[in-house]
Amino acid sequence: MSNFIDSIRERIATYKLNKQLKNSPRTKYLHNLNTAKTAGILYDATIEENHLLVKDLIKELKTESISSKALGFIDVRKREDNYIGDKTYSFACRKDFSFFYAINKESIQAFVNKPFSILIVLVNEQPFAIDYLGQLSQAEFKVGKAGLDNDLYDLMIELKEKDGIKELKKQIMHYLRLLNNN
Repeated sequence: MSNFIDSIRERIATYKLNKQLKNSPRTKYLHNLNTAKTAGILYDATIEENHLLVKDLIKELKTESISSKALGFIDVRKREDNYIGDKTYSFACRKDFSFFYAINKESIQAFVNKPFSILIVLVNEQPFAIDYLGQLSQAEFKVGKAGLDNDLYDLMIELKEKDGIKELKKQIMHYLRLLNNN
């Protein structure tokens, strides 16, 4: 019964999302590590290892003179107190969205509205909330794993099934270095 309700909920949210995307199209631009000034990172913060990986990614981007902000989605109804955001990190949980996934939290809306040069989506499996946030993002160039949502990404990284999020991060950085902006 719950899957049926979730399915209908996601269909209605997708309908509203598509309507919203038509009304506010984003500006697309090919960025690499030389042209990017800002980066947004969306990730599944439910797993502690992912949070540590994002910290490393932010340090790596900083060496490239790219300022970064990360939004971690915690797939629980209400988050625990050990997820405290700051200027670099924000966290979202299911409670931060309405029944049809409208954003209820100002910091999440600010993340989505910010026109990042690059949006990096670091997930192996994409919960609907992360897909929703990625679609709404006004980032100029979106990068993530192939096979999750082909409409979301401007650059998709193909991985072997056994490869994890660590390999995804490595490949994203590799290809962002290779891209040429002529």
